[in-house]
Amino acid sequence: LFHKHVLLFQAGADMNNHIYYSGTQDCADMHSWGPGARTYTVIHYILRGKGTFIRNGKRFTVTAGESFVMRPFETVRYYPDRDDPWMYTWVEFEHEHFLPFLNKIAFARDDCIIGFVESARIRPLFDMLCEAMPVQAKHAAYGLTLAVLGTYADLFPLAADSGDDTATAAVNVIRREFYKPDFGIAALCAALGTSRATLHRCFTKQYGTSPGAYLLQYRLTGARELLEHGQSVKATALSCGFRDPLYFSRLFKAATGASPTA
Repeated sequence: LFHKHVLLFQAGADMNNHIYYSGTQDCADMHSWGPGARTYTVIHYILRGKGTFIRNGKRFTVTAGESFVMRPFETVRYYPDRDDPWMYTWVEFEHEHFLPFLNKIAFARDDCIIGFVESARIRPLFDMLCEAMPVQAKHAAYGLTLAVLGTYADLFPLAADSGDDTATAAVNVIRREFYKPDFGIAALCAALGTSRATLHRCFTKQYGTSPGAYLLQYRLTGARELLEHGQSVKATALSCGFRDPLYFSRLFKAATGASPTA
């Protein structure tokens, strides 16, 4: 996979701007991050120890060999276990460009925790990513990032969607794409390759609500998290898929009983 995608680079695609950074962090000093949000995607692979990852208020314990994924505009926090602090390695990359590869991975928990991978299988790729961070080596970082994602997809392939799996897949797409102003039910159906009627039937059967209502609620819940952490109303609206802050404010007040400012 690595050599296949390096050939794509050599064919002329401009890839230098799609990888932002890679590194390793030993958290024996109890280093933590958040709460906060980023505009790109980050994958952390746990080299040893364990810790906690909190995404939009939901808590996950992550241990050596597992990985956690931060997606754009999600409010997250993560910190090491006090008795067995983790050491992790990570890569940051442009969400849009690598989304098709992320979509091939079957996540172990929600759409943010990837299951156990032996260190010998994936750590060498992360080690080479850290070495490839100088600008002149970013073409190698691109191929290595694809190799990391390909390794996850090989070990945890996404099963074909049918029946209730269609609704589960829809939720995963919503959680990944909700922040885009042009993302709606038409785009959701296109991403899943299904019709509105089929999606509505499967979704309401499994979740008891329509996909449109779920999308709106997910956006408003994310907006509340951002507002509570000090984001402005305008920035929050744009971060959660609303082009018009005034329209967002009306929806938010109708749903919560309070204005975004309040």
